[in-house]
Amino acid sequence: MKSGKLDLQDPQNFNRWIVGIPPDVPIVSDFYSDQIQIAYVNNPERKRFNSFQIEHWHTPPIEEYILVMQGTLKLRIDDKLIIIKPQQLLKIPPKIPHKIIDYSSPLQYFLIRAPISTEKTKVTTE
Repeated sequence: MKSGKLDLQDPQNFNRWIVGIPPDVPIVSDFYSDQIQIAYVNNPERKRFNSFQIEHWHTPPIEEYILVMQGTLKLRIDDKLIIIKPQQLLKIPPKIPHKIIDYSSPLQYFLIRAPISTEKTKVTTE
């Protein structure tokens, strides 16, 4: 990393948060915001997303949005099964338990949280 900025053309930076507060985005970065997190997930092969497999919810006022670009995501949200297809956007309000339970590949989607979420604002239910 040069001058506190992520090189988004560098393959090692693919599939990382590009806006928000992960450890790899320092506050001085142009990609830092304390208002929103955006992740681009690109999974061309069927690989498990272990970090997304735990049911959880976010404390108010955090909302989560999932925009699927390719493939499908199957989620359990507040005990309902929801399938998101390409070009569909799902909004998950605060305090609503949710978990990705399956997906097709290749898979590409954006995960957006506003305002930002940290480990302190994420409550696991499993």
